[in-house]
Amino acid sequence: MSNLDARLAAIAAMTPPCQTAADIGCDHGYLLAELLESGRCRYGIAADINEKPLEKARQELFRRGLSDRSECRLTDGLRGIAPVSVDAVVIAGMGGELIADILSRFDYKENPAITYLLQPMTRPVTLRRFLYEHGFTLYEERCCKAAGRLYTVLRTAYTGLPTAMTPRALYYGAVDLQNDPLGAEFRETVLKRAEKRLGGLVTARPCGARDEAIAEATRLVLALRAEK
Repeated sequence: MSNLDARLAAIAAMTPPCQTAADIGCDHGYLLAELLESGRCRYGIAADINEKPLEKARQELFRRGLSDRSECRLTDGLRGIAPVSVDAVVIAGMGGELIADILSRFDYKENPAITYLLQPMTRPVTLRRFLYEHGFTLYEERCCKAAGRLYTVLRTAYTGLPTAMTPRALYYGAVDLQNDPLGAEFRETVLKRAEKRLGGLVTARPCGARDEAIAEATRLVLALRAEK
C-alpha cells in the first residue's frame, strides 16, 4: 500500500467492499485512491473543508487514472453527502471530539447501511461515548502505530442497540487485547494514562470535589487493570 502510513493502511484493510466510499477530510487522497485501486469501492468521494488538500486529492486521483471513478467536494464534514450516495464513510486524522461533532451534524447518521471507519488522533473515549449514546455498535477496533504513537481504528454502524458504557467499553473499545499484535501495548498505554491522572489527583491541593474524583479515578484504574 504505497503512500499509506500504518493508520491509513489499517483503515484500508478494515473497509468492507462497497459501492461508494467517502473520505471526509481527505487530505492528499492517498487512502481513497488505494480503496479504488484495490477494488474495495467502485466509486469514491474525496471531501474536505479546505481547497488546498482537496486539490492535492484531485491531482493524486488524476495521476493514478481514477478521475472517472471519483469526485472531489468542498464541504464541511458530511454536509452535502446524501444518505443513499455512500455506504462507507471514513473520518480519520482528527480529534475524537471533532469526529463526534461531524457525525452529530449529519442528518442521516442513523442509516444502518453506512459503515463508518473512524480514526481519532485524540480523545477516543469521547468518540466511543458519543457512538454508544447514539445507538452505534462498535464491531471492530484495531491498533496501529504511526510516527511512534499508538492509535486505533474503529469500524462501526448504527444499529439502535444499547451498549453498556463500562470502563472496558469506553477505554479499550473493541480492541482484542489478547490477539491484536499491539493489544498489550495499547492496554498498558491506556492504563498508564489512567494511573497518571489518579496520581495527579492524589498530589493535588485538597478541594471539595477532590475525594470524590480520587474515588472515581481509583475505581477506573482497578477496572482497567482487571481487563486482560
